[in-house]
Amino acid sequence: MDIKFETKEEFFSSIDLNKNILTDEDVEIYGYIRENYKKVSFMNIDEICAELDLDEKSINSFSSKVGFSDYEGLRNNLRQIIMAQLKSTERFKISMDLKKIDINRIAEMVISKEIKNLTNLLGSIDVETLKEIMEEIINAEDMIVVATRASAPIAIYAEYIFNRIGKKTRKIISGGTENFDDIVAIERNALVLAFGFARYPKETVRALNFFKKKNFKIISITDNLMSPLAHFSNLVLTVPYESVSFTDSYAVPISIVNILVILLSQYDEEKTLKYLNEFEDIAKDMGFFF
Repeated sequence: MDIKFETKEEFFSSIDLNKNILTDEDVEIYGYIRENYKKVSFMNIDEICAELDLDEKSINSFSSKVGFSDYEGLRNNLRQIIMAQLKSTERFKISMDLKKIDINRIAEMVISKEIKNLTNLLGSIDVETLKEIMEEIINAEDMIVVATRASAPIAIYAEYIFNRIGKKTRKIISGGTENFDDIVAIERNALVLAFGFARYPKETVRALNFFKKKNFKIISITDNLMSPLAHFSNLVLTVPYESVSFTDSYAVPISIVNILVILLSQYDEEKTLKYLNEFEDIAKDMGFFF
């Protein structure tokens, strides 16, 4: 089981305590990581091996000595620590430093990252928490989906697809006061479903703070338990969320929305069919599709 550190200082202090068992080669690896920790959090093992002219065995051996199962465990913890502070400009510079500008290479990089996120989700999804989330969604009369800035498209899609099967849902995708004008009319048994990932938009955090004070039940989908969204939430589902450069990743959060919608539709098939048929009638009358 890998050690988990919450701050950069804790991360490096722990390694410093183990310096007496490090070889000269290990010290070289540690020196590089300490000097380039932001960059390292984006580097896979092939890239750091090439940078240091070492093999995977040496890198994984060092990682094991300082408390991690392998380099991937070390890198993931380091990445979690710094992602909340890493500016988009820094992410851009790091990614450009790591990759040669080539269409096929960049396409492979982006697609591989999404595949990895989805594979990690499949291998680590918290089924019990998902069951609890489904129970809350089933019991809620209304839902409010909160997701701002880069996560706003997730809320737009969630509002659309939940309403399509008859779950009354509205969205908040900015911190503007107009989004809260009709909140006083919403029953307190409405469920707040929030999405937010590093660097954690303040608009989302402020909205959750508001709902928490008003005693709404809050569920958050976020990237780790250190996320500020977790502080305000009754239930938290953590999902893998790594992106390339300054761009954002949508494959995993949209997959979570789809999982919840399909589960909900199976729970009440009759209601789902009723609303889907109504949608098809409207779509035909209005000419939504070619």
